[in-house]
Amino acid sequence: MKRLYVAVAVALLLMTTGLFPGTTEAAELPKKGSIAILSRSESRQHAALATSLFSQELISKGYKVVDPKRLEAIRKSKAAVAALDGDVNAIMNLGKQYGFSTMITLNVRAGRPVLNEFDLYTGTASVAVMVTASSGQEIYADTARGKQVGYTEDEAQDKALEAAVVTAVKKMTGGR
Repeated sequence: MKRLYVAVAVALLLMTTGLFPGTTEAAELPKKGSIAILSRSESRQHAALATSLFSQELISKGYKVVDPKRLEAIRKSKAAVAALDGDVNAIMNLGKQYGFSTMITLNVRAGRPVLNEFDLYTGTASVAVMVTASSGQEIYADTARGKQVGYTEDEAQDKALEAAVVTAVKKMTGGR
């Protein structure tokens, strides 16, 4: 019995330190099938920018992303709001209706840029990512942050959002 406790303690220690193979790594984003991306933000501009940047990053890494016309149809459907709230049934129904295998939902936040001592603006942004298969299985969830400097408030905010998206995609795809 004592050996069992020791074995469990060692296994837990290995898992928490990342030395146990495959236990601390995120699930792999499937390359098979297409990916639909929906985003939510207080600003429509930031939501659109995050979706566009996320799509570009995934395409550059060899993933198939739903075409913009179909994505717009998905976005206009009533189930899209429920999907953004994490409703698995809505995601499954949208997957069947529009033929995608994976849905990525983004919750985007961009803070108000601050004027720093160098008369430049510092912008911050965060992107919460949830990846769900059309079967309803949650594949991945994480948050990424970005902080950048720009000559204008808009430039700083957009650059911070881009940095957050690039970081999110890198983390999600295993740094590829």
